[in-house]
Amino acid sequence: SNDDEKTFNLKPYCVKLLKQRWYGVSRNDYGKGDDNIRIYSLDRIISLNLTNKKFTYPKDFDPKVYFRGSFGVILGYDCKIENVRLKVDASQANYLRSLPLHPSQEEVERHDDYSIFTLRLRPTFDFKQELLRCVDALEVLEPQWLRDDMTEKVRRMWARYNK
Repeated sequence: SNDDEKTFNLKPYCVKLLKQRWYGVSRNDYGKGDDNIRIYSLDRIISLNLTNKKFTYPKDFDPKVYFRGSFGVILGYDCKIENVRLKVDASQANYLRSLPLHPSQEEVERHDDYSIFTLRLRPTFDFKQELLRCVDALEVLEPQWLRDDMTEKVRRMWARYNK
């Protein structure tokens, strides 16, 4: 099961804070190449022990580049970076102005009752979950595949509540 305890050596690269949870990016002692770089939720680690083993921090590792285009900690390299366009109700727009969804976020239109925001990122599972969090206050305008995906999620939600 996924709840089994595992013990292994890590070479820590960086940490990332997301929604009040800290994540550690480390290279572990199994796997090859970039396949052995993993992201661990630090609150799931039972214990850490320092060893005498040394490692050289890779000169070519840049946390900003590693997470470029990612909404959170799901890298989603199989999902291309693209432009996302959102129409957001005025009350939710105020929230997004004070706490942007992503560093690439820009408000490109502002009206009395709504605003249009653009973002450039990978629309991965965690990003879609964030959009669903405020589904009654926003609409995905682009890309079409993401709009269709959100439409299907809302349809399934409606069917669940409309029994």
